[in-house]
Amino acid sequence: MSQEGFLQKLKNHLTNNSGLKDVLTEMPRETGFFNEQLVWSINAETDFEPFEAYETVDGKIIAGYGPATHVGDIIMNYLLDREKYSDIVDQRELVKERDEIIKALHEKGNWQKYRAELKGLIDAIEKADEIAKNVSTQIGVEVKQILPYPPDKNAFFCTMIDSKGLPDDKKVEAVDKAWKALSTAFNEFLKHEGEIIDNWRNQVEAKFKEKVLPEEEGFARALSELLKSWTSKWCSYEIPSGFPGFEGGSAKWRVLTHGEPYVMIFETEDGSITVTYQTFRTHTSVNVDHKRGEDTDRLIVDMANKGNWPKYKNSDLKDVIERYELGEELAKKAKEITGMDIKHFIPIKHCHDAAFYITFNSKGMNPEKKIEEIKKLLDLLEITYSEFKKADEAIRLKYGLKK
Repeated sequence: MSQEGFLQKLKNHLTNNSGLKDVLTEMPRETGFFNEQLVWSINAETDFEPFEAYETVDGKIIAGYGPATHVGDIIMNYLLDREKYSDIVDQRELVKERDEIIKALHEKGNWQKYRAELKGLIDAIEKADEIAKNVSTQIGVEVKQILPYPPDKNAFFCTMIDSKGLPDDKKVEAVDKAWKALSTAFNEFLKHEGEIIDNWRNQVEAKFKEKVLPEEEGFARALSELLKSWTSKWCSYEIPSGFPGFEGGSAKWRVLTHGEPYVMIFETEDGSITVTYQTFRTHTSVNVDHKRGEDTDRLIVDMANKGNWPKYKNSDLKDVIERYELGEELAKKAKEITGMDIKHFIPIKHCHDAAFYITFNSKGMNPEKKIEEIKKLLDLLEITYSEFKKADEAIRLKYGLKK
């Protein structure tokens, strides 16, 4: 049988007997998963990623299907979460670190090294290997999980069958058997990966929550509902938080609005509660209005130093400095009028934006007293915030700003 006739027969079999669709036979892959030279290759659509199979020039039929463990995605989500409150998040550095971990995981001896911080990932890899081994016994063709090499991110299930001397009918059977084994392994793993990762995340969260008193979570939840009624905005609470405080420490809990006015309230470990009104979305403005992209975080940190303000006044970022100065001026004026220690915060981390804020010591206060003080300070800040927004509108019009 000619190769063209064989591929047509294989396509018909996979379509009519194996339930695959849109089978491509015109060499959709030029080299193999492992850079082998190919005799033929096929690609078939599934409800997930395509099923691929090919024959190498040295007589092997290799097939692959996936994804198996989402190695790269899990690592990147972990790294982003770890760095969410860093001064600067450099995506390029995170990608580099992710790729280094991916490479290291090819050595089983490194799995234990990463188990402490990436337990869910290691558990998922081991589960996929266990499933591959069980399916190999069940169907009679060896299935392996292939971990990725950058730039690939995710693992896949793979089979390899010796095709030397096999007639075309047997090759068709081999590809069919490979599909059954790979799809069985994939569908079984699909039942487990999400649960494994969710359990891991829940365990991590539970460890953090051990440090949080139940009454603190109840307070944050209640405050979220109150803030929603006060601002008519959707609100959420975060506990445990870890958000870095404006004057040091990190937040035990945090409550915030989603939508302007952007209000945030948080309590740090020392019992200080900070009430804030965001003046403008600093990072978004620098990124969107000034199209600074990956340099945004570095510029924000640089502009946090008032000694650098003169050089930025002579640049296209002068509007940011004008808004900073406006916030400082209005905070000083409000403090003189009210006698309250109202301040204007200049962002120093990628998770911060410019904001008016007041901090008070909540130690010894009952929940009702805390709520009363928070509401009083919010009302006070709202007045200063409203003055800022009126003056800021003129700045935005002058410079054609969106944010």
